Amino acid sequence: MDGPKIVLFTGFLGSGKTSLLLRCAKNLAETKKRSAIIVNEVGEIGIDNLQMKKMGYAVWEIFGGCICCTLAISLEDTLTQLMANYELDYILIEPSGAADPAAIYPALSHSGFSKEQIRNVMILDPTRIEMFEAVLEPYLAASVPLADFAVINKIDVAAADEIKKTEEVIKQYHQDLPTVQINVKHLVNEQIQKIIGG
Repeated sequence: MDGPKIVLFTGFLGSGKTSLLLRCAKNLAETKKRSAIIVNEVGEIGIDNLQMKKMGYAVWEIFGGCICCTLAISLEDTLTQLMANYELDYILIEPSGAADPAAIYPALSHSGFSKEQIRNVMILDPTRIEMFEAVLEPYLAASVPLADFAVINKIDVAAADEIKKTEEVIKQYHQDLPTVQINVKHLVNEQIQKIIGG
């Protein structure tokens, strides 16, 4: 299937998924790429603070023509509506922080997207990696192998040993996973292109 590239922003609550997704969406708009964002709730991206234009039920236009919609209906139906109404280069999806990334793939497949069109970007917070490993190891074991790219966020506040530990956890579950270390507040375009695979 021709069509937009899907970029999933997965990871634990508080890892910086929303901030990273918005930076990527803004970069895409600045580079004249047409994108849509799918989130569970508009409040999650602080959309009230963004200049927006309501375009219909549960769909808004935000910076540079980027489309934002909530999952008021199923993911498959949301994708179908987006594909029918907009010509897009990218669809950025942020599943809820508790969602199992594996559960998203069937809906994407049923909507006609191939594995090659989907990029799963996993965002990790090194300041909490030991807690995640101790409490949520099954989630790490299930989700890291599904990732196509890992982002170690919050390097501005993480200690060197926390960053090293995060790298070790990633390698434990996905030896060859490409990884970048960032501070989402100071992202450069080159990092964004690596993250979204552009």
